Amino acid sequence: MKTTRIEIEGPNGTATLHREDRRILIAGTRVTKVIERRDGEGVPVGEAFQLVGRADNHDANVVVARMLQKYLDGQRGTEGDVAEYLRVIDLLAD
Repeated sequence: MKTTRIEIEGPNGTATLHREDRRILIAGTRVTKVIERRDGEGVPVGEAFQLVGRADNHDANVVVARMLQKYLDGQRGTEGDVAEYLRVIDLLAD
């Protein structure tokens, strides 16, 4: 068995991770702002992003995990927060 696609969700966005050859491709959407409607309801406005990790380069994946954590959580996290995202990326690595 092998994992080929993973979908994750954070407080401020979602992402899909999948492996293509030696690359780990990450495509997602993050909330960049919330616009208030006339009735007082907030409508989130998203922005698409793409990140690329390497199946054979753990150090590069640490950098990608930091960026992914910031995008999906909406703020820079602690090492523990980043480790959660790195764990998911490592599921697709060698």
